[in-house]
Amino acid sequence: MSENSSPQPGLPSPRVTRKARRSIGWVWLVPVVAALVGLSIVWHTWSKQGPTITIAFQTASGLEVGKTQIRFRDVVIGTVKDIRLSDKRDAVLVDAELTKDAEALASDGTSFWVVKPRVGYGGVSGLSTLFSGVYIAADTDLTDLRAKPSKKRFLGLESPPPIHNDRPGTRYMLRAPDLGSLGPGAPVYYRRIQVGMVTSYKLDSLGNNVDLEVFVDSPYDKYIDESTRFWNESGIDISVGADGVKVNTQSVASILAGGLAFASFGRSHEPVKPGEVFKLYDSHLAAKLEPEGVALPIVMRFYQPARGLKIGAPVDFAGMDIGIVSKVDLDYDIKTLKFFTRVEATLYPERLGPIYSEIVVNNRSPEEWAQSLVRMSMRGLRAELRTANLLTGQLFIVLEELPKTPKLSAPPKAEFPFEIATVVSDDLNQLQAHLANIAARLDKIPYEEIGQELNGMLKQIKQLTASLDKNIVPNLAASLAQFEKTFKNLDALVAPGSPLPGDAEQVLDDMKRALQSLRGLTDALQKQPDSVILGRKTQSYSRENLGATK
Repeated sequence: MSENSSPQPGLPSPRVTRKARRSIGWVWLVPVVAALVGLSIVWHTWSKQGPTITIAFQTASGLEVGKTQIRFRDVVIGTVKDIRLSDKRDAVLVDAELTKDAEALASDGTSFWVVKPRVGYGGVSGLSTLFSGVYIAADTDLTDLRAKPSKKRFLGLESPPPIHNDRPGTRYMLRAPDLGSLGPGAPVYYRRIQVGMVTSYKLDSLGNNVDLEVFVDSPYDKYIDESTRFWNESGIDISVGADGVKVNTQSVASILAGGLAFASFGRSHEPVKPGEVFKLYDSHLAAKLEPEGVALPIVMRFYQPARGLKIGAPVDFAGMDIGIVSKVDLDYDIKTLKFFTRVEATLYPERLGPIYSEIVVNNRSPEEWAQSLVRMSMRGLRAELRTANLLTGQLFIVLEELPKTPKLSAPPKAEFPFEIATVVSDDLNQLQAHLANIAARLDKIPYEEIGQELNGMLKQIKQLTASLDKNIVPNLAASLAQFEKTFKNLDALVAPGSPLPGDAEQVLDDMKRALQSLRGLTDALQKQPDSVILGRKTQSYSRENLGATK
């Protein structure tokens, strides 16, 4: 077939078409989508990422990079990213990254500490870290957690704070001459109920006193006012007073770790002023000795022995303790040339209760109180010593109006300290005389002779005991052995197979027959008494007798 030959008739002619070109542009969507996903992940991570802070600790015990968490109220708010030494090698710097929603914690007022098992005043804490590992806890005094971060370096606490900032209550400052056995965590009591604790302490600016910060929980903080006094309740307080021996303590924790207590004195319930510092007293008695409400200082002179009168003894009026003895001294009266006991005390009229409210309509001045005491003294108000406890010999003072007592030659001065006249207590003198008489009689008892006689008696008893052991006891043992042998022989005689029971039965039969014969003889003598002399008569039965019988 040549190139110029035409196609054969009847065959179809060929159709020529162009193939479409394939597009590969959609392949670039895969990396674009991957890039977008990566960017979204990066954006999500960056948006959740908070600030990075540095916390300085003394040691890094238990901390691990990438594992140790930072928690606030048991919510994870960050993770430790790096641990390194400081430039001076005096601390461990922990770099931690906070979450975005906790970035406000990176500011002043936030504290960090490592939570691990600890044993303190309040007991054992942090036991859960034995299984989960240690973690860093955070606490803050912020009220708005939406604030922006403002701090990046923090000094970590070596021990957890006693009180968290979200705990309801009030902080107060106390001042004491020394710390004693108190420390952070020591309990604070009110009416023997633990209502708070000591949070911290430090020296004042001059270094003369110790300032303690205490925290009182709500709602107990409402019982603290201007009249409140704090005192030390550490250990055991043993005192001997008018009521005998007293042992005071709050709890076992206060004995071991120390503690504080407080109460209100007086009727003033004014709120505490901002920045006020309370005085810490050594004991409850020392707190009571301070003026309470209206304080009236008085002075008394006792011209009699006052050996049992001690500081803190009560001053009684109408059966009510209205004062406390604050000082007892020996003094000399130049006019009378006699020694006397000078006693200073403080009266608290508010202790009279409702009577005080009726007396005091308005605020009475000291001059008005002094005039009232002058009038009462002219009516016979006197001070007298009385015995409070026979065993301890403690004394107390009684204020009493004695109309029969000699009147004062001149009114006392209406000034404070007010001097109240005294009387000699006859009861006290009689008691002392009786005690002296008893002591004199006890001295007359011949204790030495009684002791010698007792020694002689003990020697005789010892000799008697020895004689009993040597003589009587062996003889008594031989006698008991003989008694035992006798009883054995008696048992052999009365045994069922022995001849004694049969002989005894024969004897009893003979005795029975003899008794029967004796009984017949007795009956015969009753019928014929003369038979003993004439003999026994035989009865004849004649015809006459028979006929008479018929």
